[in-house]
Amino acid sequence: MKVLTYTLGPVQANCYILIENNHALIIDPGDSFDIQKLIAQENITIDAIVLTHVHFDHFSGLESLCKNISCDIYCNEKEFDFFMNPYLNASSHFMYPVTYSCQPIAVKEGVIKIGTFEMEAIYCPGHTTGSTVYRYKNLLFTGDVLFKGSIGRCDLETGSFTEMKKSIQKIKEIKENLYILPGHGPLSTLDEEKKENPYF
Repeated sequence: MKVLTYTLGPVQANCYILIENNHALIIDPGDSFDIQKLIAQENITIDAIVLTHVHFDHFSGLESLCKNISCDIYCNEKEFDFFMNPYLNASSHFMYPVTYSCQPIAVKEGVIKIGTFEMEAIYCPGHTTGSTVYRYKNLLFTGDVLFKGSIGRCDLETGSFTEMKKSIQKIKEIKENLYILPGHGPLSTLDEEKKENPYF
């Protein structure tokens, strides 16, 4: 297993490529990148694209990707309408409006099978109404819920600090020391966040 990280787009969002046994998931493609080159270099099949939430800086690469590969898109169904709404996907707050028409597959909380990957989806609203954290083995892809030393903002549409506090508590209850792969900024570990993050 390995994870590649691309820092993409105008607000430098982390896009992760989770690779195991020549299969891969793309998590939060915030802008375009050379997917064909990646496929050739790593000798991989892309099983799916997975979104932690549907803000423009986490899905703006979809149009380019889906012109080059054919695969399903997964996200929380509470945010299906964000794709075509620049206010909900926050693009109208930061730059030109971003929209993308697609038919995503709904992610339900609990253990889910996406391609060859069996993951745990943990529903963590607060940054957005459908924010979802994904656990794969000892990795936790936290999107904009949890950052190194901080948490995601709660003042955009559908955000809620009350819900965010509940979500952080849910993450805090995980007993294993997992690697934290956030939507922005450097990596961390869950033990480090429990010790150093003021929101814990």
